[in-house]
Amino acid sequence: MSNVLVRKGLRLKIEESVQLELKTAFKEYAKWLRKEYDFPIRVTVYIKARKTIRISNSEEVSASFFAPFCKEEEPYIRIATGDYEELVEEFGKEGAVFSTLNSLSHELQHYYQWIDDAELDEDIAVEGAVELTLEYIDWLCDTE
Repeated sequence: MSNVLVRKGLRLKIEESVQLELKTAFKEYAKWLRKEYDFPIRVTVYIKARKTIRISNSEEVSASFFAPFCKEEEPYIRIATGDYEELVEEFGKEGAVFSTLNSLSHELQHYYQWIDDAELDEDIAVEGAVELTLEYIDWLCDTE
């Protein structure tokens, strides 16, 4: 890298219309992530109230990670939360929150793959996401 100042950290930007319990869950999860993990290049996480996010190939997805070519540019993550009520009906509130936080965990796996100059591997991201989210859930249970 050149002499460009690289910001560090994890930043959340949550749309106002995202459900209050999800806003709270994301804020608490981010607080824990900042304590437990290093974010050597700032990654901003945009929490959207819509059901899907359109990516560059026009595909509609529930979450995405943007990995810039140059490490002097900051990556970002987008998470769609518009299906939260449907997830609550299907899995209950705890399951819906877990599923939504797990989307962030999944995209963070891609962030770390990008940081390490590794190929963005879906299988590794799926496995690592569940491990990360469960690590947080275990920590929550230990603190209650």
